[in-house]
Amino acid sequence: MRRIKWVVFISGLAAVILQTLLIREGLVLFGGYELISGIVLSVWLIWGGLGSLIFTRLKFPMHAQIVYALLLLFLCLSIVFSVAVLRYALPFFSLPFGETIQLGQVVLIILIALCPTCMIIGAMFPAASRIFQPAQVYLLEGIGAFVGGVLVTFILLAILPASGILLAAVSLLSICAFFLFNKPLLIVVSLVLLLPLTRISDIELLLRRPQMPGQQLIGVEESRYNLIAVTETGSQKNVYTNGVYDFTFPDAYTSEEAVHYALLLHTSPETVLLVGGGMSNCITEISKHPTVKKIVYCELDPTLFQVNEAYIGADMSNDKLVTVFGDARYYIKTTPEKFDVIIINLPDPVNGQLNRFYTAEFFAEAHTTLKRGGLFSVRITAPPDIVSPLFAQLLGTVCSTLQTSFSDVIVLPAAKMTFIATDSNIHIDSVVPLLTKRLAERDLKLTYVNDYFFDYNLTSEKMQYLQERIEESPRMVNKDVRPVCYYFTTVLWGGVVTEPIRNFFVALFKIHPLSFLLPLLLIFLFYRRRSIIYVSVFTIGASEIAAEILLIVLFQALYGYVYGWIGAIIACYMLGLACGTLYYLKSPAIRANALRALAYLELLVAVYFGCIIVLSLVMFPGTQIIIPVMIFGGGFFGGLHFPLSVKALKKEKAGYVYSTDLIGSSLGALITAVILVPILGIAYALIIFAVLNLLVGIGLKTL
Repeated sequence: MRRIKWVVFISGLAAVILQTLLIREGLVLFGGYELISGIVLSVWLIWGGLGSLIFTRLKFPMHAQIVYALLLLFLCLSIVFSVAVLRYALPFFSLPFGETIQLGQVVLIILIALCPTCMIIGAMFPAASRIFQPAQVYLLEGIGAFVGGVLVTFILLAILPASGILLAAVSLLSICAFFLFNKPLLIVVSLVLLLPLTRISDIELLLRRPQMPGQQLIGVEESRYNLIAVTETGSQKNVYTNGVYDFTFPDAYTSEEAVHYALLLHTSPETVLLVGGGMSNCITEISKHPTVKKIVYCELDPTLFQVNEAYIGADMSNDKLVTVFGDARYYIKTTPEKFDVIIINLPDPVNGQLNRFYTAEFFAEAHTTLKRGGLFSVRITAPPDIVSPLFAQLLGTVCSTLQTSFSDVIVLPAAKMTFIATDSNIHIDSVVPLLTKRLAERDLKLTYVNDYFFDYNLTSEKMQYLQERIEESPRMVNKDVRPVCYYFTTVLWGGVVTEPIRNFFVALFKIHPLSFLLPLLLIFLFYRRRSIIYVSVFTIGASEIAAEILLIVLFQALYGYVYGWIGAIIACYMLGLACGTLYYLKSPAIRANALRALAYLELLVAVYFGCIIVLSLVMFPGTQIIIPVMIFGGGFFGGLHFPLSVKALKKEKAGYVYSTDLIGSSLGALITAVILVPILGIAYALIIFAVLNLLVGIGLKTL
């Protein structure tokens, strides 16, 4: 019995390592879009619930321990299939690399990739429950998952690429299976699987190439923050972070446009802060201005410098340059230094990691870091000649968000729309004469940003047309707690399959947020019925996973490095599950009246969501610690709720309760990721789940 308990513990450990790998693979494949984690969790739970339900109905002639061992071996094969589907999805489905993949294709790829793996993992819980108590299985899996999350976050990801971690997990699972078969000699086969670790870097590069069809991949580095890929096109090197195009070297056209507008519109820039794109020749271009004395370059990921030395070769030696490694938002918020010009040279806000540099909160922080008369520059990709209503809404949103901190905002229709924000008065008609005059005064010999360039791109007609389209568009203010990146990724950057679905999302966005509470009235139909217990199981499943997703999004909005913390976040959640189950096992008073405990637990979860609402609206000191604690709390409630539900509905219903829990979690994850966060933002989504649990808690009290 002790042996099988260790195996269940290890299966929980391996499951969270595999889940972390698959979420990270999904983030890379789908452009770092954080809500992909919600879709992955949703599909994971759908297939897991189905696997649990099917297995519960099956009878096997062999011993339950042998069945569990077979499931472990099938899991070894299925996880290789899952990773291969995600790695080979682009060439197989003939999808372009580096572009946003449509939502329907995203869901289809994830459904195919996760099907066998998740069904097997879902079957493993009822399989182990045939050997000993379901609550003990839940506890062991939870503790194993916590250890696995810590292990993958702080050790494995630091020493092994994804392929190496996959090999180690498969080897470990197969060893467990052979122990259950009582065939210890077969462990040699498991150890042979570890031999490729001696050349794992070369193997990882080889296996990453199918992810980038049409590209000549020359290097891959995985850091705490990103998967960095370098491709080669002729003499140019292209850098992608988490599947999103970052920059090309050399690229004179882009680097000139990125920096010179803001610098030329300033009377005499001496100190310049650059965020992003420092290796794309921007620093050299800034140095051409004779008045510039100091350039501070913020770079989140030090691994990019290692990548530059190994593959790119950009010259980062400059007497005026000071490089700051770390979060640019944190630096801007805390530095006592003031700057004449701040230039944000980042990709479009297609995900939360990037969107946090386009919010009202960040613009306010940047405003306080500027000297009197300073300029702030940020750019957005949009067609300059014909601006559609949705692009106009995007540009209008950036403009109105800037106007919360700056009194004067102008937009220049270059290759990327360039926003210049300042408290100094700059009239749109004076822009070209100023640019031309200062270009001559500073004797700048530029290849692209010159008089001929101005005559074509910055005509009065183009600038007037752009201004009119922005002014007549419906505007929003982009905030940390209501990040518009998810909405625009859905409706603008290829995130939906068809025009009707696009229109559906646009229509949803126009509905008052509180209207989304109306469907919750259906809960009253279950009052005074025993089926309210299943509704409670479904609700807690949906709520705990929704809280996890919303806290992940909030963590990303505030700190920007959730890619490296996925494993630790899952670990906190799973530790909460284990502690909740352990609390149930050690509390006879709660077990004595399970139904009453369920009702109070639902009400407590409603209060829990209220606490997260406060956390999302008020930045407390140490929020980066509070968020994992809150995720632990969500797991604790789930870990306590599950055995209470089994107790209230009898042990024979454990498989059905588990399936209901997983299905509720899957739908909660999907609705939160696809609808609630893009349409409502974090705070309103939290309100919906708070009211949902409140109504279910009251319903349980009617029994």
